[in-house]
Amino acid sequence: MPGSARILRVTTEFPPGPEPESPAQQQPPVQPQPVPPAQQQPEWQGPAPQPAPRRTLFARPVATGLIGVLVGAFLVGVPWLVLGLLGGPSAQPLKAPDTLGGYLTVQAAVTKIDKGGAAAKSQIERADKADRENTTRISEAYGGAAAVSRTYNDEGLLNGFQLTAVRADSPSLIAPYEDATALGLAAPSTELVQVGAVQCLLHNDPTPLGQQQDPESSFATACQRTGAGLTVTLRTTARDTPPTPEKLAAVVEEAWTALGS
Repeated sequence: MPGSARILRVTTEFPPGPEPESPAQQQPPVQPQPVPPAQQQPEWQGPAPQPAPRRTLFARPVATGLIGVLVGAFLVGVPWLVLGLLGGPSAQPLKAPDTLGGYLTVQAAVTKIDKGGAAAKSQIERADKADRENTTRISEAYGGAAAVSRTYNDEGLLNGFQLTAVRADSPSLIAPYEDATALGLAAPSTELVQVGAVQCLLHNDPTPLGQQQDPESSFATACQRTGAGLTVTLRTTARDTPPTPEKLAAVVEEAWTALGS
């Protein structure tokens, strides 16, 4: 109706909600499942420790020191020290004695016979050259090892021997094989005999099979001792009285003591 106020009716009713579930229809709460230990995540403990880096060979004090010694030895010109550390031949000098076995060097013997003579001077020069050449060749044959060569004689230049020595080990002496029986001989022409630490090659003059070998017909042609980085060898040059193996071996021992000290 005109002029009259409209009255609005507000309702407070809400639409009906869902029906409450009965206790039988309610689902039990879901329980969390335990995680196996293998799948559990470890707690954060910071970065894992890293292994210490290995030092290189050149960073180790011992190796560095050894390398320094080796390089220093080459730089100061002492190769024999390096060879000694590595077990090879040594270049430490060798000096032959002035007398050996009661004999003089051939130079001294010649000088004593003909003092100042032209023949003596020429013979001394030849002996000096032979000693130098033999020393050089022996050293080269042993990879640069120190060596020495010297010839000794009596005052009459009739009996003597040649000394050769080198700072290195050497193979043993070898006597060639001979079938003395097949040749009809009492002994082979060359035998290898041992006198203490010294080896000697013994020469036998021909003696018929069945007869006793005369000691006077046997003599030493060479004797050698080797070991501990030193080899000493004597070769007889006697023209009058060749030495026995025992006599020449004794001179080898004398030279061994003189050169090894």
